[in-house]
Amino acid sequence: MNAPTVILSTNQTHRLHHAFFIPVGEIKATLLIVHGMSEHGGRYAKFAQFLADNGILVATYDQLGHGQTAKDESELGFFDEKHPVQTLCKDVIVVANALKNQANLLTKNQPNTKIPHFIMGHSMGSFIVRTVLVHHATSFDGAILMGTGNSFGTLNTLSMGYLAVQNKLNPKKKNLLLASVVNHHLLGQITYPISHSPFAWLSENLQNIQTFENDSLCGFVFTNNGFFTLNQFIKKATSAHWYAHLPNDFGVLLVSGKDDPVGNMGQDIVDLQENLINIGKNCTVRLYPNMRHEPLHETDNQRVYQDIIHWLNVNMKIC
Repeated sequence: MNAPTVILSTNQTHRLHHAFFIPVGEIKATLLIVHGMSEHGGRYAKFAQFLADNGILVATYDQLGHGQTAKDESELGFFDEKHPVQTLCKDVIVVANALKNQANLLTKNQPNTKIPHFIMGHSMGSFIVRTVLVHHATSFDGAILMGTGNSFGTLNTLSMGYLAVQNKLNPKKKNLLLASVVNHHLLGQITYPISHSPFAWLSENLQNIQTFENDSLCGFVFTNNGFFTLNQFIKKATSAHWYAHLPNDFGVLLVSGKDDPVGNMGQDIVDLQENLINIGKNCTVRLYPNMRHEPLHETDNQRVYQDIIHWLNVNMKIC
């Protein structure tokens, strides 16, 4: 693992903290991982190393308002005051290009080798990736969407106008009320919470919940700007527009816990696959019983690891 280059955000003020996970032998493909809300790229290190051990060059990074990209605690949960959606989308392409450059450097002794490029987004990251693919699908050979959803729900609809006002009045203020409402809404769909944690909806794995809570760079409250931006992404990503122009041979893998409230307990994932297949797209689903929002952190995560590397290997051959 290393991060030999400086990657500057398109806001021109933040360095995007990142890491490359480099295979020892032949590089078969690349994967860019776009993390979720109130977490950071470091949570994907074990998974990224597994992929690197299987020939995949991986990049993780901390988005604006997250992890070590945030300059201090006050920036956590705040994206960009002027153009947050555009900035976050452009940052995805900036990091993707840095990953491709790294692949080119490392494969200069692999003559006549085409390196397929894949992207993965989890939760908030999945909605960002879907928005990016509207205009940049040709930059990648396939996408993995994990912990995603397929509807702009009542809570999102009701909060949009309120958040638009709050984002103008006080964009950097932490919105404790909405954070509480969101967690309560997600927890309300879980039949058997395994702890009293407000983050019990994340996982069936109690240790994962405890680790998340003990991480000072996880679980922070979003600002008005953060929630407003997130809602914009969800609205864009749950419209049919995001996949209408995907190439038919563009592979999509949907990965979700069957008990993930973000995916409407699996139903959104089934619906999304049906939407994609109905217009001739190449879509595969892996829906895991007894898993919640974070399949990569469940006790049986090796099953998820193996399914993802299998999908990558199959789709490399198609590219």
